[in-house]
Amino acid sequence: MLSTLKHLSLGLMIGMLFMLLIISGLLILNPGIAQAANPFLPTGTFTPPPTNTATPTLIPTFTPTFTPTPTVLVIPTNAPIDTPDPVESLIRAGGLIFTGPLSNDQQLSLYKASLNYIAPTIQDSVRISIRVNGVGYGDPTNICGPLAIAMMRDAGIVAEDVAPHDFWLLNPAIPEDRKILDRAFPANRFSYMKFTKPLNRMDWRAFPLQPGDFLFVWHGSGGNFDHMLVVNRVDSNLRAYAVTNYGTPDGFTIAEVMLYDPSDPNAGIFHTWTMERNRPLGSTGFGGFELWRLRAP
Repeated sequence: MLSTLKHLSLGLMIGMLFMLLIISGLLILNPGIAQAANPFLPTGTFTPPPTNTATPTLIPTFTPTFTPTPTVLVIPTNAPIDTPDPVESLIRAGGLIFTGPLSNDQQLSLYKASLNYIAPTIQDSVRISIRVNGVGYGDPTNICGPLAIAMMRDAGIVAEDVAPHDFWLLNPAIPEDRKILDRAFPANRFSYMKFTKPLNRMDWRAFPLQPGDFLFVWHGSGGNFDHMLVVNRVDSNLRAYAVTNYGTPDGFTIAEVMLYDPSDPNAGIFHTWTMERNRPLGSTGFGGFELWRLRAP
């Protein structure tokens, strides 16, 4: 009995194995049977991806360029700011040239000294006159001599012991006053020249004034005041200037004025002073002038 059961079990196992082999063969031959048997299997025929034999195209990569953020320079409010020197600016513009016997340093000193005596108002002119000539003598109507000498003394052109007050109402025709001039402008240091030709008839190209020239201007026939001044600068057009006192409709003031323009006989205060004889604001220069000029070293 047991032998019979063993033979039946063995036969059953062989039969099942044979059936599995048949089913596997059918699945290989017809995949659709497998899909019907299991709906979760993917459908379609698997096609392997093609092999790419082409040379790949290189896509360039760009590195972004770094652009720095501009730096804003903040200057503290208390930081010093460079400003152009007014004298240097004047020189660059041709308003002051170095000419004549004075050294460059002397010309600069004289010009800077003259600026200290400019008075923008009539009241300021009175104060400057008192400062130069003292209380009781300081008046802008007659401060011309002391004013010119004060500038020359400050610039070191005349000696320190030359007193500006000695030139108040000075008259070269008076012997004592002539001695004052001789002491202030000794012959070994200064040249002396006298011109009788009126200011408006001078050829300023043939005889140009130079920085540091001290002039005594004679009123002459028909004029009504004598005058003294010092040339404080000459520009590139050979025009001469002076800081001096002169009459205006509002009164006498002290300011820098152009004396003459060699290219225009109708320009400058010399022309104004000789434009009309005995004019209300003053006329002078009809009697010529005397001049003292520092000798070149």
